[in-house]
Amino acid sequence: MMISERGLRRSIFAAVTMAAVAGVGSAALAQQASLGIPDEGYTLEALIEAAKSEPPIVVVDATGKIVKMAENFTAKYGIQATGVKLAAQEQEDVLLREHAANNVQSDVFNMSNLPSVMSRIIPQNAGISWFPPDLASFVPIEYQNPAITSNNPWVWVYNTEVYGETCPISNIWALTDEEWKGRVAIPDPLLRNETMFWFNQIETNADDAVRAAYEAHYGTPLETTEASATAEWVKRLAGNSPNVTRSDTDVGPIVGAPGQTEPFMGFVSAAIFRDARDNNFFMGLCAGVKPWVGQLTPRVAVIATGTDSPNAAKLFVHFMMTEEGMAPQLADGKISTNTKARMPEDEASGVIHYSDQLYVNNSVTTPDDFAKLQDWQDFWTISNR
Repeated sequence: MMISERGLRRSIFAAVTMAAVAGVGSAALAQQASLGIPDEGYTLEALIEAAKSEPPIVVVDATGKIVKMAENFTAKYGIQATGVKLAAQEQEDVLLREHAANNVQSDVFNMSNLPSVMSRIIPQNAGISWFPPDLASFVPIEYQNPAITSNNPWVWVYNTEVYGETCPISNIWALTDEEWKGRVAIPDPLLRNETMFWFNQIETNADDAVRAAYEAHYGTPLETTEASATAEWVKRLAGNSPNVTRSDTDVGPIVGAPGQTEPFMGFVSAAIFRDARDNNFFMGLCAGVKPWVGQLTPRVAVIATGTDSPNAAKLFVHFMMTEEGMAPQLADGKISTNTKARMPEDEASGVIHYSDQLYVNNSVTTPDDFAKLQDWQDFWTISNR
């Protein structure tokens, strides 16, 4: 049975970000209440008018598409915005450092490390999450507090020149086998906390699925001295000599470079499919891999506490949560939380058709993800030796 894009996304939305409903704490709510014009009696027109009298803003994201988004915002509203690309960990460092120095230079962040936002940034009063009241009818409640702008799909990929239309693996445990030793390319998990958070998410919420996948792949039940099937899989993956890169931008060409005889598997964001199309390398999404083809990483809008432009910052958050504002990222496979925002038909990865095969973040356990970050980093380091 075919499922509409909107229907598919609603089924995804229903499963995620449940901790967001619990809120961000009374202190954070008080901060929201004092951020620019009040929500009581709010109108978009009033927000625009208030924003026009404020200084220019700097907006930050982990994708270079934030530059175009800032340009589009400036063109639409006549309010100067400058987009800056920073990796997730760099964003956290900048936000916390500017807060500690009482010198806010960066006003809005679209952050992929939700556990850090909920467990560190908001509790330390370094940032505020604000949701546009007029979008409440279009964004499921799970994404309203904190304000989740989109989900970023990360998927397992392969070389289509060698393997054609069929991914050479059908199970994530295959990546730990001798056949793929030294032939799996991934961004360094020690530089990408989202990967570590994902490991903890799987162990906490879906370890049975990992255990079942083992038995399906090997034909026998898993026996391990580790605390979980997930930990055993992570240990084996780390110990199988993966090619660790700085980012998924490096992974794409490793997987898809033409002329290979034994190409790599890889783990990349959906945006890398646009690079593959533009730069003529061969890369396909591993549809049907058990138990998941990848993960959905939530992106949360955070306004820096102490910004001189609270209304302009709020207006940019509103802009990001519309199809028009998020358009440059939708073209890269990001899935907007706004159910009225449509994925472009020419989006390169086609990931929207496989969204039901992605691991969906369960934010009820988000505090645990953050608390165990160092444990997973240590475990990866030891297993990777």
